[in-house]
Amino acid sequence: MDTVQRLESAWNAHSAGEFEPALQEYIALFDATGKDPETASLRLSYVLAAWAKLAEEYVPARRALVEERDRLAAQLPSAPDLFHDIRIINDKLGDLQNTYHLFEHLSDAQARQHAREALPAVMACGDYALARRHLPHPEQHLARAAAELNELKSHINVLTTEGMAELLADVFNYITEVALVLDLLDGCGDTAAAEPRAPASRRPGAGARSAGMRAGGAGCSRHHAGRHG
Repeated sequence: MDTVQRLESAWNAHSAGEFEPALQEYIALFDATGKDPETASLRLSYVLAAWAKLAEEYVPARRALVEERDRLAAQLPSAPDLFHDIRIINDKLGDLQNTYHLFEHLSDAQARQHAREALPAVMACGDYALARRHLPHPEQHLARAAAELNELKSHINVLTTEGMAELLADVFNYITEVALVLDLLDGCGDTAAAEPRAPASRRPGAGARSAGMRAGGAGCSRHHAGRHG
């Protein structure tokens, strides 16, 4: 069987309640797709999603996914690109704190490389000082994102289904950047900068972040300003 067929077979076993055989196949597929360039795109998408879904129902599957995450984390000093894989696994596990702590201990060069994808976890953990250090000019960041969106839009044929889908994806990515900047400005107490750029539903106090995140990150001055290591 090819990779897709194996994944479908594992999913069928999973759906039938055959959790342990499904888990072993997901682990094998995760390892195999990591070594095969032709199927590498499936590793952090369909294979990981299936494994994470099983982890919601079967404790050994979650334990195995955490062990895989920790195995990759142990390789970070010599393979910093693995931070991307670990961050995605942590997103599936709902473990943003692990992403944050790993990011804290990256070297300066590695932190710069991975800052953008780490920022949501850093802010979720309330460390707006660290987030602001890696995005010191959020308004400029947003201006660049808007310029990139306009550039992408100029090359899309929105009269086609494919073109419209591409445009919607690009707009979604831009909105994600807007939300990131607003949360950062709000978390740092820079409400004057955030308010003119936010619709009513996104202005400070309007539920942009959960109550827990607000309690943990009311302002940059409340969090440590340094990154260890």
